[in-house]
Amino acid sequence: MRIYAAVVASMGYLAAAGIPVAASEAPVAAMGAEYLAAEPHPAALSIGILRDGVMHFHHFGAIEDGGAAPDDTTRYEIGSIAKTFTGLVLTRAVAAGKLGLDDDVRRYLDGGYPGLQFEGAPVRVRHLADMTSALPDNLPDLSALTPDPGRFKRARALAVYSKADFMRDLHKVSPGAKPGDGVGHSNAAAQLLIYILERACGAPYEELLAREIERPTGIAAAGQSPVPGYDAEGRVAAALPTSSFGWRYSPRDMLRYAALQLDERDPAVQASHEGSWFTLDRKNAIALPWIVTFLPDGQRRLHYSGGTFGFSSFMALYPERKLAIVLLANNASDTAQDRLGKIAERIAAIE
Repeated sequence: MRIYAAVVASMGYLAAAGIPVAASEAPVAAMGAEYLAAEPHPAALSIGILRDGVMHFHHFGAIEDGGAAPDDTTRYEIGSIAKTFTGLVLTRAVAAGKLGLDDDVRRYLDGGYPGLQFEGAPVRVRHLADMTSALPDNLPDLSALTPDPGRFKRARALAVYSKADFMRDLHKVSPGAKPGDGVGHSNAAAQLLIYILERACGAPYEELLAREIERPTGIAAAGQSPVPGYDAEGRVAAALPTSSFGWRYSPRDMLRYAALQLDERDPAVQASHEGSWFTLDRKNAIALPWIVTFLPDGQRRLHYSGGTFGFSSFMALYPERKLAIVLLANNASDTAQDRLGKIAERIAAIE
């Protein structure tokens, strides 16, 4: 097992320069070192904290074995956190009257899709965003592409999988339960939501994303190539196509995005945070698509995580505290996202 020394940088106040450092810096450094120590292969970890409008960055490890440390501009794949971007694009489109959350999705599809209902209950737009569509997790089903070290076969298959292919395969699937009743992860639902937004708004999703989120915040998924990612066995992993949630942003980008998400004076932001599906005890909810926990002190914690073939990520928002925490790592494993989430909770407890 390779254990890499933690690198803490870009904090605004650097002890190396003889300037005072925040008291919370040492615990965060220990958390980063612990994460890397648990990983059996080269890994980089970046932690961004936005507190009261001020950004703080902590960087650990190396981008690749024997390579440079990450920094504020290092690009990581963010995986399913990109679904929160889509959720905000959706609520802006709803506010503009382009579509409604309770619309039957078939309203925006050419041709008949009789399967997009369960016992007469249709899949609605909100079900695609709040993880209650009951649609299959992935289109296409690539499970037969094994063995696939580094997931390169899957990445090549996704790269040539077109919108027409998706719509063809959509004819073959149906929700496995009544939409809206239960929560289940579905990349297929998220992809369908993107295509519906394109139809309702009359523009490619990349244009909608740039207009509603990237240009206002000064971030961009395009440009510099991402760092290499590593799978659970420590092998270099394939990069995901952007069309399959391979969006790549830096820690600084993600904190700029977090600042947008913390500003609930924006009605669309607030709408994307409102619970659409609730647990029976009403202590947790799924928004569009944030996972919302109502804390004992009356405040909220919104979070979402992401995982790709070679990257893991986690993002948490505490709107009442004006606090956001982002963790980005270039390794993927069964436990990475959970570990990152626990680090975020520990950071929140000391911030």
